[in-house]
Amino acid sequence: MMDNWFYFLKTYLGFTRKESRGFVFVIPMLAILYAIPYWVSGYFRSFNEQDYIDYLQKVRSNPEFYKAATQSSDTASVADWPQEENKKTDNRQKGQPLTRPEAPQLNSLLFPEATAVELQMVSGVGPVLSARIESFRDKLGGFHSPEQLLEVYGIDGELAAKIYELFPFQAQINRRININEATFKDLVGHPYIGAGEAKVIIAYRNQHGRYEVANDLLGIKIFTEEWVGRIAPYLSF
Repeated sequence: MMDNWFYFLKTYLGFTRKESRGFVFVIPMLAILYAIPYWVSGYFRSFNEQDYIDYLQKVRSNPEFYKAATQSSDTASVADWPQEENKKTDNRQKGQPLTRPEAPQLNSLLFPEATAVELQMVSGVGPVLSARIESFRDKLGGFHSPEQLLEVYGIDGELAAKIYELFPFQAQINRRININEATFKDLVGHPYIGAGEAKVIIAYRNQHGRYEVANDLLGIKIFTEEWVGRIAPYLSF
């Protein structure tokens, strides 16, 4: 019989006689290893089934034992409930009404503190308009009157009122121009001073000396009191 196996393995699989012996030995070992898990699981299954049968026989023969086991199981399951869940159940059983939670409050920001992102909370103010407001305010150096917001393109009185309702106005100048040291570039960087005004301011300073107060600019005949008053809050001397 073994010779037939060796002949088959040599002829059809090309095994040598030594390799054929090893192959014939390995096959039974693999079969045994494959069967071991089934034998083990079957043994424990039969063991557990026997315990369960013994338990049923004990319950049927002693009803008091069944009653005690059931009550202990119910008590344990209730005791395992979270304390918070027990409190909620007690409240519902007592019929206490539910209360509506209060809406959380937002931080209050003044207009000088509001950024372009926060300004978008106002209905009608989008990302483009909010960025325009912030840019204009920064270039000015801050607002000294609430009406200055109306100088931003796209802002009317109604929208300005909405903005100041959410972000109350407060006068705040963060940056001033030293008019006695400012260069042409410094002056034209301010929205209220054009290139022509900047040239005249520097020329008059070079000819007459330092400015002492804002009204000294009235020495330049082209400037009016209204124009000087508009830029005066942003000047230093």
